Amino acid sequence: MGSVRKFLYRSNLPEREEHHARLFVDLAENIHIHHREFRTVFSLDEYFEYVDIITKSTTDVRNFLEQNKEYKEGEFPTTIMVAGGRERQLKFLENSPKPNQSRYFPNDFGIELQDEFVTDEIHFHYRDFRIAMDRIRFKEIAKGFKAALDSLNEFERDESYIRKSHSDRIIRDFNNHENIDDNSHMGVKKVLLDDINSYWHDDTEKKWKPDKEAIELLIVKYKELGYWAPIILSTESDGTHFIVNGHHRCYAAKKINNISIDSIILDIPFVNTEHIRNAEVSLKLFDIETNYKYDLTSFLNSFLGFKFNRHYSGVYHKKMMRLTWWFRMLRKVKHSLLGKDYVFRTFNENHNKSS
Repeated sequence: MGSVRKFLYRSNLPEREEHHARLFVDLAENIHIHHREFRTVFSLDEYFEYVDIITKSTTDVRNFLEQNKEYKEGEFPTTIMVAGGRERQLKFLENSPKPNQSRYFPNDFGIELQDEFVTDEIHFHYRDFRIAMDRIRFKEIAKGFKAALDSLNEFERDESYIRKSHSDRIIRDFNNHENIDDNSHMGVKKVLLDDINSYWHDDTEKKWKPDKEAIELLIVKYKELGYWAPIILSTESDGTHFIVNGHHRCYAAKKINNISIDSIILDIPFVNTEHIRNAEVSLKLFDIETNYKYDLTSFLNSFLGFKFNRHYSGVYHKKMMRLTWWFRMLRKVKHSLLGKDYVFRTFNENHNKSS
């Protein structure tokens, strides 16, 4: 969502052709994502980073909607949440040649007329992004660009326009920081190990004897990746937390002198988690027997985090309450002034003046 200073051009396009009603991914000389008339080109590394971010973000959005069922599309005028956390909004891409440079066609711009046997007659290339269309729609778009350029030139002759600083353009300091915590989504938060208790052991380091091989494997994995899957904690009536799932990870974290660990905090006490714990044990045994081919334990943990943590509980209602009457009134006034009839009337008047 932006803040419109001036409409340079606006019109209604003809409907998309029927073959622009698809979404698919193909592997050719590189990866292509086709969505309606748009195609984006990725290297394999760029593609997997893209889909991993989309997957995590989608889980986060569903988590929010699960906990805020009163949400309605079009009702809230600005950003409610950033899927993946604020860090995700600031963090540069990592699997491209440079964060702001794509692997394929990083600075290409071109417009092509295809041979007659090609489905779409015109291809509009903008860097690693392509828009495909027939000649009728292209002519309408080209007319719009021409009119918008004329309108922009006229605006710049008569008005002062100085580009202002924006936080999205000054994020290098964030990305130069070595300790980026990108786990503030889906209810995952860092909890001090000293604040985590075991229901079964007063002191897990002294009174619990875990599988040494499992601990060593966990430590190796952490050194390779820099993280583990979040542990799952209960919430007791006094506010304390017991480990529902994650004794080994907590033990390993203490062995490597970590002071905190990524956690999902359920809104139920430990005594109400018996069936969850039994299910987790059964799935873990199945995973061991099948050499973790299906990794059902991880699926259960993700599902529990999605259903039981209350990270986003009531957020939508609270944000709606913060919208004061004057803010809503200002938005309504702006929308009425920049409504469709006003836009087209203003454009037609300006267009007639310049004709």
